[in-house]
Amino acid sequence: MMNYLKISDTDNQRVIIHVKDVNDEPPYFINRPLPMQTVVQLNAAPNTPVFTLQARDPDTDHNIHYFIVRDRTGGRFEVDERSGVVRTRGTDPFQLDMEYVLYVKAEDQSGRVDERRFQSTPEERLSIVGGKRAPQFYLPSYEAEIAENQKKDSDIISVKAKSFADREIRYTLKAQGQGAGTFNIGPTSGIVKLAKELDFEDLRQPHVYSLVVTATEDSGGFSTSVELTIRVTDVNDNAPKFELPDYQAHNVDEDIPLGTSILKVKAMDADSGKNAEIEYLVSDDHFSVDSNGIITNNKQLDADNNNAYYEFVVTAKDKGEPAKTGTATVRVYTKNKNDEEPKFSQQVYTPNVDENAGPNTLVTTVVASDKDGDNVRFGFVGGGTSSGQFVIEEITGVIRLHNKAISLDRDKYELNVTAMDDGACCVNGDATIHTSTAVVVVFITDVNDNKPIFKDCPTYFPKVEEGAPNGSPVIKVHATDEDKGVNGQVKYSIVQQPNQKGTKFTVDEETGEVSTNKVFDREGDDGKFVSVTVKATDQGDPSLEGVCSFTVEITDVNDNPPLFDRQKYVENVKQDASIGTNILRVSASDEDADNNGAIVYTLSAPYNPADIEYFEIQPESGWIVLKKPLDRDRYRLRVRASDRGDPPSSADVDVELDVVDRNNKPPIWDMSTYGPVHIKENVTVGTVVTSVKASSGIENNPTVFYRLMPGSTAQTNKFHTFYLQQRADNGFTWADIKVNHPLDYESIKEYNLTIRVENNGAQQLASEATVYIMLEDVNDEIPLFTEREQETVLEGEPIGTKVTQVNAIDKDGTFPNNQVYYYIVDSPRNEGKDFFEISMQTGEIFTKVVFDREKQGAYALEVEARDGAPSARPNSDNQPNSGA
Repeated sequence: MMNYLKISDTDNQRVIIHVKDVNDEPPYFINRPLPMQTVVQLNAAPNTPVFTLQARDPDTDHNIHYFIVRDRTGGRFEVDERSGVVRTRGTDPFQLDMEYVLYVKAEDQSGRVDERRFQSTPEERLSIVGGKRAPQFYLPSYEAEIAENQKKDSDIISVKAKSFADREIRYTLKAQGQGAGTFNIGPTSGIVKLAKELDFEDLRQPHVYSLVVTATEDSGGFSTSVELTIRVTDVNDNAPKFELPDYQAHNVDEDIPLGTSILKVKAMDADSGKNAEIEYLVSDDHFSVDSNGIITNNKQLDADNNNAYYEFVVTAKDKGEPAKTGTATVRVYTKNKNDEEPKFSQQVYTPNVDENAGPNTLVTTVVASDKDGDNVRFGFVGGGTSSGQFVIEEITGVIRLHNKAISLDRDKYELNVTAMDDGACCVNGDATIHTSTAVVVVFITDVNDNKPIFKDCPTYFPKVEEGAPNGSPVIKVHATDEDKGVNGQVKYSIVQQPNQKGTKFTVDEETGEVSTNKVFDREGDDGKFVSVTVKATDQGDPSLEGVCSFTVEITDVNDNPPLFDRQKYVENVKQDASIGTNILRVSASDEDADNNGAIVYTLSAPYNPADIEYFEIQPESGWIVLKKPLDRDRYRLRVRASDRGDPPSSADVDVELDVVDRNNKPPIWDMSTYGPVHIKENVTVGTVVTSVKASSGIENNPTVFYRLMPGSTAQTNKFHTFYLQQRADNGFTWADIKVNHPLDYESIKEYNLTIRVENNGAQQLASEATVYIMLEDVNDEIPLFTEREQETVLEGEPIGTKVTQVNAIDKDGTFPNNQVYYYIVDSPRNEGKDFFEISMQTGEIFTKVVFDREKQGAYALEVEARDGAPSARPNSDNQPNSGA
């Protein structure tokens, strides 16, 4: 069986591991000072403690016992095996100044070495003197090391002695040899302090002080001395110092071989050891310096720069921590030789000359200098000062076109130029003449005299499906510019349409790919066609522009369902209506185009399936026709309106037919259809469009009631664009259809109104009629220019040169109201009117004169666009609409 570790099911747990000690360490004495010393009173009674042995063992389970190994006292002492206390034995008095010696050890009886031996301390000598003995220092000798910059009065070392009589100890200090008074000691503390400033470099001060410290007991006069040695160490407190503040070397040939010895520097350091070991460094990498201070040249020297001498810093650095440095200045004066060739400021010169440049035009100036200070003369490779259409001035290096006729028919011309020195710098300098070369590539600059042209603009008829997402591709436009280089590089942009918020399209400035900048709705404000103007701008300075205007067709998507003009149809029907009678017409509209908006009607009877046997519907017109004689009081039907889209959209409406007595008569229209009635789009609100009349159909009861039915679309009066007013005339009642809101041909061109009339019989019957209204376009839109332009024309161009083309758009719906004609404004303030002319049909602007830029550099030209018919706007004096 295999075990699998599931990585996700992990947890952390703290584990405490107790390490069990093994008894592997021997005990050791901790008594201090060593060697072990004590005293015993001459008349000490038996069992008097004189010393306590103390040992430690690192092991946790130790069991320490103390023993006398060798007894040199004749059994005068014993040791407590567990406490380590050494006591007197016997009653004999002890002798004055007699030394009694015991050898002792401590054993760990929990730690065995073998079967017979335990872990133990080494043997230790215990000295016991009868009566009195001198104090004992804790160390047999003392040593200290201090730096020379130790502060005065600072503590150096602490010495301490033990009194066997438990008396105060006084400490004194004495120098052996030199150094008296350099140190002092605290009489009671034993702390040795520095009493004088030290200086390791002072020859009068020793580097090692030999001192004797004496400890003397109060009253008893017993004293002990110990040696104290204090060593003084050097501190790096002296910087290296050069023998001279600056060094100089004269008349050094600039062409000496690398590594030649030039001069020697020397620095000294008063410190000792590493603090006085010196290494040298130089600040100029032309030179190097060795450990002996000898300076050599690291690179080739040059007398032609730096005023013919080198100045740098040499640094002496000791090896102390931190290191100290000293510096000196070095000057190396060089001697010039004619060893330099003339150097051009550039190896390749790339001047530009206009393609239409004339004789003597300046091309460029080549520059060469000789570091030796020689004079330089210029020419072309092969000798001479002329090459093709180019000449060079020998002294100045100026290159021009020659003074004859110029024909620059290539993209570039390559010239090889020379610079030659004359050796005037030095003695015998002319024995060696140097020459160098450079290349001059003359680029012939294209003059920006061609505008970008959209050659295929007339063929652009792109389509975009309504509802296509923002950024959908429309068309790729392409403009060509016959200029070269940047003058022929074209970038595209969208021209803002007049009175249009934002741009409906974007264009990739590099590729010309036009894309949508919104989601279009063919049935909304965008309409079926959207105009777009793309501008191509070349990258010349100043730039030239070309424009292309075209129309984008917004193709239909079946995104609108049919809409019935009523929520429900309720109608009275005569009981004796004959088969084939038109009972009622249902009407639905669909804002989509073509099949997406073509409606087909079907009939059903979901409430009582038998009702369908009595009626049928004309699928195109929506008329419900009687198929079988009526024999019940009420029928309920449902009509479905479906468009022919793929997939189709549909809507349902209920139809309720109430059967009335055969004696009832329906009202009768003069006409079942009125129109089409033609009216101009600018008729005023309240204008009567047409009058309609129906009779009641009931003798002696002529009363009728008219109603204008609001449909489900703008074209069927959803927004009450028209209203109805009844009026009596000669016993009849008429219905006047009047304008309720301003009309606009550019928004909606035709309306389809349904008028219902009811009589006033016992059971009211109704009839319906349709009124078709057609709007006529009037000239109420002003032509608007797509943009203000700034154009460039070259001086000297012949009369009739095309400068630009302006473009204006008139939103009127029909010709000639939307036909645009272009004119130059005939006004004293229009400064360009005598210098340019315009094509009335196309808006192209041409020159009428040959321009001279030196006379006038810019002209403001005012142009006007007029439409092709008298204006229908107020106070227009029968003139066309115009925009400047």
